[in-house]
Amino acid sequence: MVEVSSAPMSTGFPLLVGAGPLPELKMHQACEALARACRCSLTTVASGASPAEVLQTNPAATGLVRLSGDAARPTPQGDASWLQALADWRQPVLLLTTAEQDGSISGAAAAYAALCRELQVPLLGLVQLQGPWNGPARRRDGLSWLGWIPDEQHPEQTECVDALARRLQLRSPA
Repeated sequence: MVEVSSAPMSTGFPLLVGAGPLPELKMHQACEALARACRCSLTTVASGASPAEVLQTNPAATGLVRLSGDAARPTPQGDASWLQALADWRQPVLLLTTAEQDGSISGAAAAYAALCRELQVPLLGLVQLQGPWNGPARRRDGLSWLGWIPDEQHPEQTECVDALARRLQLRSPA
């Protein structure tokens, strides 16, 4: 069982969680760009770390926290999973997912969003990492998309990351 805080956590930023295991380099680059745009620090936590130990320190109060690895996998400490702990601690989450070369999104994004709903994880929305943005397809899939972080060389990268940072800052209680 996950150790739960006695009161809802007051956080400044959501935890950045992959919708399934994501390529480490893509996730790292996207999260660094978002942290720069938010003018905050970026901390990386391995999914093998104890959720209770990490969440007790409330690292998202002052910066972005990226969870590296599969958040739905049970932890080595015997906790159900990081997603369950994030639900128990009422920690806001932003799901990150990659796109295919044609702009399509894996079913893992919808599956992780559904798991977040089932566990009652405070899900702020999803962000597409790299690949082409397909607005009509994103609207049709019915997921709560907050934005897109294009590849570092994409001409719209700065604009997209800045727009996402503004959305996050409007949603953050800090």
